[in-house]
Amino acid sequence: MSAPLVERPVWRRFPPRRLLRAAAHVRAGGLAAIVDDRDSVQILLGLTEAGKLTELGLSALLTLEQRRFRRVKTGPASGLALVRVRPRFRPVVLDWCARDTLFEGPTRVMPLDCTACAACCHDADVRLDAHDLARFRAAGRRDLTGRAYVKRSRDGRVTLRLADDGRCQLLGPDNRCTIYEIRPGDCRAFVAGSEACLSARRETLGLRDGAAWDEILEAFDRGPLD
Repeated sequence: MSAPLVERPVWRRFPPRRLLRAAAHVRAGGLAAIVDDRDSVQILLGLTEAGKLTELGLSALLTLEQRRFRRVKTGPASGLALVRVRPRFRPVVLDWCARDTLFEGPTRVMPLDCTACAACCHDADVRLDAHDLARFRAAGRRDLTGRAYVKRSRDGRVTLRLADDGRCQLLGPDNRCTIYEIRPGDCRAFVAGSEACLSARRETLGLRDGAAWDEILEAFDRGPLD
């Protein structure tokens, strides 16, 4: 049986003078980085009709440890979201753009079977809130709220305790979650095909969806797409 298919946005790098082209790429489903001569980076993201970031756009923004965006009101990018990337995350965004140079078009359809992957269930920082703990108790799994499965820090932060090898203790040998129906909110919110997903696959399984490092260096040598 073939793996399920997931559609994800493709990143492109544009100079400021190509804002119109960047906006068209985003409106077609992609994500764009606007990079000036000083390597200052702004990202252009799509918005829903309700004025909210798309699911994968929001996930990318959270990966950059940012939440706020500015809705562009005039010009070629009117109606899209614009975010200035913090200096320490600029290389991350440029890497995403270089990685995606292999793919044509604004989106990419990739095979992704979560049950054969489970990369996100390794070395994960899964935060638990009161709703998660209540869900465990209501399901008769009060043991999941104890020290064997939960870590509590001095500042009140509660997280899921992992095994010594970094694997989630609740992940079965078949790579399926043994508490899927009552899994934590963080796990429910994890988006297949997101940048967090792709990063986990690379770090845990050594799978990179896109250009390899030597191809990335060649992409940087070519400079911005224009």
